Amino acid sequence: MKHSLLFISPLLISLTACGGGGSNPFSADSSPAANATPTTEVPFTAIPMPRDCTRKSWVAGTTEWCDGALIYRDYVYDDYGADAGLAGLDPLSVMNLLVRGGTHYSPLAITPGLLSPTAGDQAYPQGLENTADLVSLMLSLQGNELQVRFELNTLYDQNNSIAALAIDTDNDPATGGGDWPGFGIHSDGWEQLHVFRDGDPASNIISGTFPVPETPEWRIQAVVAQADGTVMNVAFRGPHESARAGAVPDQILPDAGNFWEDNQARVLATGDISEFGEQVSLADLRARVNRPAPAVTGFQQRVYTSDYTLPPGEGVSITGLPGRHGDTQYPCEQYFHYLGQYQPYGVYVPDQEGPHELQIVMHGCEANHASQINQTNFQQSFAEDNNRILAAPLGRGTQGFYSDISERDVRDVQADVIANYAIDTDRVMLSGYSMGGYGTLRLAALYPQDYAAGINWVGFTGSLLNLPLADTLLGSLSDLTGATLTSPLLSGFQELQTESSLGAQGNVVDYVGNLKYIPTTHAYSGADEIVHVTTALALQEAFVNSDSDYVFYLHPVAEHLTYIQLDEWQKMADYSRDRVRVQRPATVRYRYEPALDYPEYALFHNQAYWVSEIENRTVEASQINLNSDGCGETLFDRTFDTGLGEYPVPWVSTERTLTQSGTAEAGNTLSGSLDNVFRLTVDVQDSCLTGSLHYNIHSDGAATLRLSDGRQINLVSGDNSGFLP
Repeated sequence: MKHSLLFISPLLISLTACGGGGSNPFSADSSPAANATPTTEVPFTAIPMPRDCTRKSWVAGTTEWCDGALIYRDYVYDDYGADAGLAGLDPLSVMNLLVRGGTHYSPLAITPGLLSPTAGDQAYPQGLENTADLVSLMLSLQGNELQVRFELNTLYDQNNSIAALAIDTDNDPATGGGDWPGFGIHSDGWEQLHVFRDGDPASNIISGTFPVPETPEWRIQAVVAQADGTVMNVAFRGPHESARAGAVPDQILPDAGNFWEDNQARVLATGDISEFGEQVSLADLRARVNRPAPAVTGFQQRVYTSDYTLPPGEGVSITGLPGRHGDTQYPCEQYFHYLGQYQPYGVYVPDQEGPHELQIVMHGCEANHASQINQTNFQQSFAEDNNRILAAPLGRGTQGFYSDISERDVRDVQADVIANYAIDTDRVMLSGYSMGGYGTLRLAALYPQDYAAGINWVGFTGSLLNLPLADTLLGSLSDLTGATLTSPLLSGFQELQTESSLGAQGNVVDYVGNLKYIPTTHAYSGADEIVHVTTALALQEAFVNSDSDYVFYLHPVAEHLTYIQLDEWQKMADYSRDRVRVQRPATVRYRYEPALDYPEYALFHNQAYWVSEIENRTVEASQINLNSDGCGETLFDRTFDTGLGEYPVPWVSTERTLTQSGTAEAGNTLSGSLDNVFRLTVDVQDSCLTGSLHYNIHSDGAATLRLSDGRQINLVSGDNSGFLP
């Protein structure tokens, strides 16, 4: 733990030095007179969601009408209550500073990551985290009864939470209104307040019925609170809630977070929630109208329903559940924090019509699904300028390293975007920062057939022990700068060399060959205090020795968070423009390591392009190098170059550019080599080998090469040549 505490302390010291103040939610002036109408206590009555109105995913903050039911679907993991400012009146409440860093055992933390702050600052009793997190709210009519159904993200016991619904029966804010007794909030206009105290922990539902107001138009408001009345979540906030803490100063100032609850925290700090509500027409309820939620553009949150959860199946673990590479007591080991079936991700949808490109944006260690994607220039450079949807998975927490269930999350987010928007699936790319840069290279290498490009900022390479072979690179970056960039003095983490992989699963330097058809762009920093420059140069050297299209920028005076702080991304965005995935390449070069599979999450990596069902002879990695001339081949000229520039800070670069130079005629030969392969399958359609073929293959042991049409080639150790009718 000592390394984690050393890591968090400098940030906390620097943050607390900023000072500041804020509102105390319990000192708000509830000036409107208390409403004379008594609060109605509503007993629990089970109310199902209409069968055709369930949704596997949604845009958070939207409302639809389905079969006469009004259904509001909320943000998830946004239940942090009121903003208490930088420093609350309680000396223990140093808010928006010490309330993060749960993975580092900060005793006041309400969020795991140092770079994923909340705007609200209200804590739960230990063990009851997330029990006042609204997922959806439904109103429907049954005879003369109004049915109300709250679904919560987490509910361990029937009395964990309180839900409340206020109704302005004449839809007039000038009449009625006042305090919500027991909740510490107030609002304008309401004449009825209905309180629900009992829930069903098996379904996470709080529901009940009461007589329907007979007036034609109402306005409703709703909240979910802890059992003591502390309001944590406000309904009907709309799809454009704010999550604006992209960089300093928003990362440390009050009233800004990264969980889509900035506005909620603001109104709860004042105690007045009047601005959030929804109009209801009694005629719509009676006519059983259907009205879909409106389409939303711009920055937003989507929620999808996962097939997988982590123990106990719901809730939040502030300190985290260790993954396969967790529990080492070093920074950025693998942990998972958000455990339930409902998983959020950040989305930016450009204003243009589809079909859109798609860019997955993977956050760094300690950050979350609002990082990068919530920055104005990032949105413009990548989304608006390229008609590209951006999607940022949470990955189950701040440091999932995009393997295990975190990898499952990325793949499911990608599938959910493709299912719900018009996406050109030939123009899907990966991107990420730090840990997310590692995820970019890892997933591109494991699913090369799916992606058109990769964009990597200061990505961890998979091992702190990755080193370049000194003085072997033509035009190396150290030669260009005239400086010794590999000095260990640049790294604050030299003592971590004994835990070289941190939370990573797979060294991406070993997998650069899998990226033969995926162009990649990389930005690294010479003064990076976290991803040491030696590991970056080792990655650069691997690309120099490959034959793929790439550009590698080293910014000698930049540090780890420079690019986020500057919010300048243009040269990387320019590189990503007009990229299209390769689907039927002549050559499949692929390294497969069974240890990186996760059968428990249906994650397998034993295929690439027209090769599938790879089985290794041993548990070690295999290497496939196969060429089919059946489809012909696009030929490229490869130009290697070095460069210098100043935007956004000075940089040096190496790059290889591929330019199409011609085509080779189609044939009927399968050739290449196999190492540690027991068997695999070749798709005869995608390799264009549907007819008779010649083969010339070297194998380091006995292997079976199956063709998808039922034919088979049995290989022996050594060279194998022949003809297959």
